Amino acid sequence: MNLKARQTISPMVESIYTYTSRFWTIDYYGPEFISFMRIATIIVLTVTPVFLLINVVYALIVGFNILLFILSVAPVVVLVVAPYFWRFIVKSGVDKELPAVLAYLMVYTKSPIHIADLIVKLKDERGFFWFRFESSRLKFLLDSGLDPLAALKKLAETTPSKSFSSVLRDYTNAQILGASRSQLSLILFNHALNSIREQWRAHIDFGKIVAEGIIAAIVSLIALTPVVLIGGSLSVLILVVPLVVAPAGALAMLATRPSLGEYKLGYFETLITLAVPFTAVLINFKVSLEAGLAYLIGMTIVVESIAIGYRNLSHRAFQELRIAIDEAKLGYIPEERLSRAERAAIGVIRAIISASRVAGTMGLSDALTQLYSLIDEARREAKSASVQASILALISIASVPMAIYSLQLLASAIQSMPQLGNVSSINEITTIIASTAPLVALPASVLQRGWLITPVYPLLAQTLVLLIL
Repeated sequence: MNLKARQTISPMVESIYTYTSRFWTIDYYGPEFISFMRIATIIVLTVTPVFLLINVVYALIVGFNILLFILSVAPVVVLVVAPYFWRFIVKSGVDKELPAVLAYLMVYTKSPIHIADLIVKLKDERGFFWFRFESSRLKFLLDSGLDPLAALKKLAETTPSKSFSSVLRDYTNAQILGASRSQLSLILFNHALNSIREQWRAHIDFGKIVAEGIIAAIVSLIALTPVVLIGGSLSVLILVVPLVVAPAGALAMLATRPSLGEYKLGYFETLITLAVPFTAVLINFKVSLEAGLAYLIGMTIVVESIAIGYRNLSHRAFQELRIAIDEAKLGYIPEERLSRAERAAIGVIRAIISASRVAGTMGLSDALTQLYSLIDEARREAKSASVQASILALISIASVPMAIYSLQLLASAIQSMPQLGNVSSINEITTIIASTAPLVALPASVLQRGWLITPVYPLLAQTLVLLIL
């Protein structure tokens, strides 16, 4: 390569590096992600030319293959998209953990420990997976020579979470203006309250979108049913809505469900209750709709009995928390009692126990009182979600018998006028919709009661289907 070519390529490489490095700075993405991106970049830049060379050779010998070309450039696309995806998932995680973090910080508001040191300490605490990355970024900012207030301001500018950014800005401004520790505690409490409200309202809105999308999909597919008469097939499309879209929406709702507002269950109970409508659908296809209904009746009795037991446990956990508040006011650290109350606000109470070991009783009583107010607010929001879920579930369920009734009218018309088409295709679509009916209201069932998914709505859908048939 001649000198002129080298001089041309060198500035180009340098400009590309300068352009990309400003998106991959440690203070913006954190040391963990940057370490991963550096390794990934080396691997991609090493492997991609080899893939492209193979692609060229293959094109010369066999012919150009679009799939092979896409696979060759896919690693580069992933490398470009990864930072944006990373910021998005960190934002979601930080927003979800924010009430627990603020409860943890409330315990320390009457202690001399600076909030920047507390946030850095979060990376060593259990229960704060996503906040560890924010803690690492703050530690990097502090290690780079910034004073705590300047580092917090920088973190507020670069965090992907608008809620966390707002907390940091308000807190640092209050400190600069010389606010009292009680005022600082009130700032944290107000932000925690707003965070809980936003999380539950966003969850309800998401549930509405999923449920309304499923209803719209069913109505749209029924509107397209006349396509069957001219030789088309909708069977696969109709199966996609209940077997793919509804479960995917339900799982997404479980993943984004706020952590405060209800007694936290384990994954076992969720898997058991999630399996109920799927098992019913399997029985509908393999045995009969009547057998599926009998199974749903039995499982509804079992699951609702379990739900009564968990409601009692939830009541006891909140009682333990109230007693813990009284004990904290007397100067005790009610660690054992708080441990028994932990499932009432999992993550948050654990954070308060951890904080009280360092801060002692100073601020613990106020923090627990504020926490109880936060839980009360979250429970009210959860009840609001339950009401919304009932409305959405009834609309979702109603769409199934309406669709079946429409198909029956169409089948009757075809029987009286055979020249219009074959009635067997319409009957096949009717069978699919009837058999998969228990899954249609699954997202609304999740919105209703969270991790202990209610089988009442699948049972109601199955009953209405049998009545209309």
